[in-house]
Amino acid sequence: MFTELEIVERCLLLFAKPGRWTQKTCARDGLGKPVQVFSQEARCFDIEGAIRRAAGNEDRGAYARFVPLIKRQIQKQPFDWNDQPGRKQRDMVRMFEDMADELRFKEAS
Repeated sequence: MFTELEIVERCLLLFAKPGRWTQKTCARDGLGKPVQVFSQEARCFDIEGAIRRAAGNEDRGAYARFVPLIKRQIQKQPFDWNDQPGRKQRDMVRMFEDMADELRFKEAS
């Protein structure tokens, strides 16, 4: 099982390329069709999908553990924030970068 920081770093890797983020569903294939998070065809992820994919199929509780961390960063429900009109992939990256900083600081203490 990965640590929270490792999961966040894996999410940042997922979103390192443009076009890897989506809205209104956890994952989409290369054509934009909704698919399961752990599908071989999954190419784009929302906030929940990215965390679940980064944590791995064995860690089913990862997203639930992250909800309080995410709420501290964005002050909203994660799915509402992710699906907000005008939201961009760079917003997702910044949120994960801030979360990584918080987790690194916590580890160093």
